[in-house]
Amino acid sequence: MQQYDRRIFLKYTGLTTATAAAMGSLPHEISWAESPTGLQLIERKPLKKLYRAAVIGSTGHGGYGHRMDRALVGLPNVELVAIADNDANGLQAAGKRNEIDRLYRDYREMLEKEQIDLVSIGTRHPVLHEEMVIQCAKAGKHIYCEKPLAVDLASADRMIEACDRHGVKLAVALPNRASLAIAEAVKMVREGRIGKLLRIRANGKDGRRGGGEDLMVLGYHMLDLMCLFAGDPQWVFAQVLEGDRDSQTTDAHAATEPLGPVAGDSLAAMFGFANQVHGYLESHRGLPGGDERFCLEIRGSKGMIALRSLCDVMWFDGPTLNPVKPLHWQPITTPEWDAIGDNDLWCRQSLVHDLLQAAEENREPFSSGKQTRWVQEMIQGVYASHLTQARVPLPLKQREHPLGTLNE
Repeated sequence: MQQYDRRIFLKYTGLTTATAAAMGSLPHEISWAESPTGLQLIERKPLKKLYRAAVIGSTGHGGYGHRMDRALVGLPNVELVAIADNDANGLQAAGKRNEIDRLYRDYREMLEKEQIDLVSIGTRHPVLHEEMVIQCAKAGKHIYCEKPLAVDLASADRMIEACDRHGVKLAVALPNRASLAIAEAVKMVREGRIGKLLRIRANGKDGRRGGGEDLMVLGYHMLDLMCLFAGDPQWVFAQVLEGDRDSQTTDAHAATEPLGPVAGDSLAAMFGFANQVHGYLESHRGLPGGDERFCLEIRGSKGMIALRSLCDVMWFDGPTLNPVKPLHWQPITTPEWDAIGDNDLWCRQSLVHDLLQAAEENREPFSSGKQTRWVQEMIQGVYASHLTQARVPLPLKQREHPLGTLNE
């Protein structure tokens, strides 16, 4: 298979030639969405009004995450007008970086005084998210939140309930969901290009944070992608180890950042999905390789797909990796995707646009809090399964974290 040409791109995304021509040379006019017939790329519609936006950061306590402030800069029909940060130096730096002079030490004061429609919650510490999300929801602001969304399911439930009650949309910063290369891979799977989907295998970076912390930080991306390809998980069966012994609740400890309780320096989990599809996740502390180990592999009855990053998505047209056969990995991409200079930032901005378009269309954002809650189910389910030494159905009945709580 050769690199996708424009004709194949149009076939798999379902866009018309006229729509693609109107997009121009950059894919800044398409976005993800769920439709009645399933996941698809849809035409990104111009927003109906100008949206005023603000950012909440906390320098020294998760900062501004992965450019959660910059994701609001340069978007059509979105104007960044204010920033809140409880650290004086960090606040001034963020104001200078984004050319904003309406600066607040207290985000609650900002919510009260500023006429805004959207808030980007940048701090990557989920222990801070619940209060921020609920306050923004009460103020009637749509929310774009850094991942991890929450420390446990009980917290995620409260955030989602508050957003529903106050009629605001909640999206989570999971940029892989906006990747056009990954979109191509999803379409290939759904069109049967790799045959029947059989299993998905994911791996964290296996570095100094391997095990429980890797599960919460990088596993968030991998588990979300499992759901993207296979749908909602139905059950989990897992083992978490401290050295050579089974981890216990007494092994729970704080991570290098306030993420809630974590445990284990290695873990292995199997997830069940519909149609006899199984997902596998592993993480081990202290192995070499770093980014090269961070991957997702999708196996079908006729072929394979491997994801190494937003930009490295590959297809193998064969049922097995047989070294004696002249088959090679081929890139999955589009001309539009290749033309983007900063793929990561483009994906983050695409999720912001989709959030606002979802508000106008009264649908859930593609990276919604409700969809992201399935990732929390899977992570918390790993510990629930390990501690009970049993296969555990999802969603979980127990909403609090199985490892308990920490004073972080």
